[in-house]
Amino acid sequence: MLRRHFFGRLLPCGLVLLLLFAAGIFLAVRLPVALAPIAAGERLLSLCAALFILARAPAESKTYRLFLLLIPWLGAILCFFLRSPPPLPPRPCAPFKDGLMDACASLSAAGGLFPAPFSGAEYLATGGEMFGRLIDDLKSAKEEILLCYYILARGRFFDTVLQILEEKAKNGVKIKLVYDDFGCAGLPKNFAKILRARGIPAAVSAPLRPFSPFRFNLRDHRKLAVIDRKIAYTGGVNLADEYIGEKIRFGHWKDTAVRLTGEGCAEFARLFGEEIRQNVIRIDNSLPCVPFADGLGGGRTGEAVLLKLFSSAERTLEICTPYLVPSGRLMFALSTAARAGVKVRLMLPHIPDKKSVFLLSRHYARELCAAGVKVKEYTAGFLHAKSVTADRKYAYIGSYNLDRRSLFTQAECGVLLRSVPFASDAVRDFDEMWKAGTPLREEKPHEKLLRILLLPFAPWI
Repeated sequence: MLRRHFFGRLLPCGLVLLLLFAAGIFLAVRLPVALAPIAAGERLLSLCAALFILARAPAESKTYRLFLLLIPWLGAILCFFLRSPPPLPPRPCAPFKDGLMDACASLSAAGGLFPAPFSGAEYLATGGEMFGRLIDDLKSAKEEILLCYYILARGRFFDTVLQILEEKAKNGVKIKLVYDDFGCAGLPKNFAKILRARGIPAAVSAPLRPFSPFRFNLRDHRKLAVIDRKIAYTGGVNLADEYIGEKIRFGHWKDTAVRLTGEGCAEFARLFGEEIRQNVIRIDNSLPCVPFADGLGGGRTGEAVLLKLFSSAERTLEICTPYLVPSGRLMFALSTAARAGVKVRLMLPHIPDKKSVFLLSRHYARELCAAGVKVKEYTAGFLHAKSVTADRKYAYIGSYNLDRRSLFTQAECGVLLRSVPFASDAVRDFDEMWKAGTPLREEKPHEKLLRILLLPFAPWI
């Protein structure tokens, strides 16, 4: 009885094991054959995505290749959505009788801003200088105030601006205030509604959406003020207290800005959706100045202007940037200029605000050093200035950093001027920073390892 009971329980277990073994053999033999069409489809999809990348994406975009290698199915699908900006259409424009300025004017016109008469430009070497000038100009505004800033933070600077805007709105001055959602994450979510209740028309640019990860890098990074369409400010200064020295972050916060005057300031109103009567190409004997910008989702105007400026330099180039993660084209232009005998000097921060970008910036700076570029780091604090001077007569100031986010995905703006006095002021300021700067040090082993891990994600950092 016990033996019969034992074999009675063993027999079903044996049958189950036998069936499992047979199923394993069947799957081992038949599954590869069954999966062959799926595997072939995966390879075909990856091949199509690779061809798509080669045809339309920048060659230096290692992130795309990483997607394909690590996650072939999902990566291949993602690559079809991560497209590079379309090329700029040609638009001839030659109002300056200067090869560099005329070429940049054509690039700017293709991007939507047109050359127009500017009467003056003032170099502002610190955020504190800009604060005093901007507050005076806002108080004297009679018709219109347009403001677009990446960062707004409550404190002396922004609160003073808010008080003036409130008073001007009561007096009938037209006001528009635009700010970036991510850059102003410290403000209440309903801050635009609060401002509108106070009589200040405000809008959030590039609002963050939880289910749209591809839009996270699409930031409105512009720093721009337009007053009565006759005065304009741009550069690296946001409306926050660290920019004017009222709040200490990373030591002394070094920044620069430009104050422009003249009819050409009206061109910047296009960036606020305002109508401009005509596309002005009449320059006469005014200050040679080219305003340019890229919209949300990026473009190629900023990179194209900087490339033209770098490649046209004959004697000197002085560059300030807080972040150096450039495209291969910019790296080639700077390296070629240095090898051709141009004295290229590059100033970077010594105290980082974003350590990952800081690590990559030093890596690219070392590559430029190997080509003959001289590099120093600003030791007094954090260098946030975004400026370039060439041959002591051309100068660029704007919101563009020399990284791929600024050049390809974010909304940015800037100006290129041909002015010996303005460029001389900028070079004099650069020389003071250069004398007090520290040389770029060698890369440590752990930094090399971190850099290797970070490089594939450089376009997203």
